[in-house]
Amino acid sequence: MLDFSELLIIGGVALVVLGPERLPHAARTLGSWVGKMQQYVSQVRGDFDREFHLADLRRIGEEARAGARSVETAVRGTVSGVESAVTGVRDQVMAPLGESGWSGGPSPTPQVFHRRYRPRPSIDDLSLEIERLKRQLAVPDGPVAARRRLAPRARINRVRVRR
Repeated sequence: MLDFSELLIIGGVALVVLGPERLPHAARTLGSWVGKMQQYVSQVRGDFDREFHLADLRRIGEEARAGARSVETAVRGTVSGVESAVTGVRDQVMAPLGESGWSGGPSPTPQVFHRRYRPRPSIDDLSLEIERLKRQLAVPDGPVAARRRLAPRARINRVRVRR
């Protein structure tokens, strides 16, 4: 970096070379160039940081996908093992029984469990029913209907404006 004495010498030489009339304009131009250069450098640095961050995110995403695939294959292998074990046990249990079921009689009917509660209508069902009843009773809705209930104004009550 430049010391104060070096800056003072450069300023003196610039004053002699450019003159006092053109020196402020040259200083402003030099300042705008330096500002543009700093802005360009910060923009390039931001672009590099963004690219590195995106590369890290892509790498993390690929690692997560690979982990998910390995978990999926492990789960599928476990599920297929359990299914084969269940099939083997079912075959062992059903083989002595034969086709007729337990004790040689007809196979039992499945038991049906009834609901303990009656489902209630939803909000959408209720709003549709209210709209249907309004149409059936021809009840107008909205602010226009409120104005129609009142009697129209008579012409006599209107204010006359004379010009």
